[in-house]
Amino acid sequence: MGATLVLALGLTPLPFFLVSVAAYFLESPWYGWACCAVGIYVLVYLLRGLRTVTGRSQRAAAVIGVIFVVAFICLSDALDAIPDVWNPRDPISSVSDDMVANRETALFEQAQRIDEALGAVHRDGSVGAEAFFLGFAGVGEQKVFAQEIELAARVVGKRFGIGDRQLSLINDERDLERAPLASVSGLTSALQGLASRMDLDRDVLFLSISSHGSDDPVIAVSNSQFPLSSLTRDDLVDALQASGIKWRVIVISACYAGGFINSLRDPKTIVITAAAADRTSFGCSNDSDLTYFGEAFYRDALPGARTLREAFDAAKTAIAARESREHVMPSNPQAYFGSEIESKLAAMAPRSARSLSGD
Repeated sequence: MGATLVLALGLTPLPFFLVSVAAYFLESPWYGWACCAVGIYVLVYLLRGLRTVTGRSQRAAAVIGVIFVVAFICLSDALDAIPDVWNPRDPISSVSDDMVANRETALFEQAQRIDEALGAVHRDGSVGAEAFFLGFAGVGEQKVFAQEIELAARVVGKRFGIGDRQLSLINDERDLERAPLASVSGLTSALQGLASRMDLDRDVLFLSISSHGSDDPVIAVSNSQFPLSSLTRDDLVDALQASGIKWRVIVISACYAGGFINSLRDPKTIVITAAAADRTSFGCSNDSDLTYFGEAFYRDALPGARTLREAFDAAKTAIAARESREHVMPSNPQAYFGSEIESKLAAMAPRSARSLSGD
């Protein structure tokens, strides 16, 4: 047993270096080649080490060991399984009947809360185009998403003179009462409610989403153990189509958010994402006030930019420089600008300027 433990200990450093350090510096295909090289090293190491420990050749044992580890990792990822061979499951916390009843009541109240929030939303009666804002903070366990949506509402609201034509769905476990919860059904209801108050031929919707993401692509939705479903690409497309809103600016701050772009392409739509379809974004931990994208786009670039395209380009440059300094794999923010909507936003710019100056 002692010899086996020493053998395993000697094997650890190189694979650990590969997954914890090299993964941040090597891009595909170099990382793939590095994995192959480490795999060959592990096989040779086990062949020689087992021979030394046992005094005879252990080719079959070494090969089976490598195959088992590779298959275990691949199947765990494919099945999204908790690897109980290595880590015991977290103890299941007991939830009282009162807690379940309170959550159930809160969920039933969401439709009413959205309707109450929509009660303050109305057009000014202008014959020109007006802007509306809808925010969606998906994960309540990290404060950064709620704070980013609050910033987006302020910056976009000031830039386009939105006033009370806005609604935010917020998951934030620090305060479950300040806004309607962010959920798939809530998003659908909010979009339809805003659409009923918009001039769909003229008005523009700014939809800002901030959350964790995965490469399916899916937007994570969670809040204090409420039974909430994730927001899939089809969910978002269906909700927007059902609302009938034609002119749209959609900003998605999440990992892998670029995977939403192709499904949302339309001449009357702008889609801006914090990361490419195959990349993660950064800054979504609980010790951050904003994500890297939120800081670069909403806080720094958008207030002074002449156009959304200019704001996106400035934010993308700033994010790339920051990620280079921190030696992390670039998130590579993406954007699609519909051929018709940019001219509409340019026509709305004078009104935005007047709202900024207080006229």
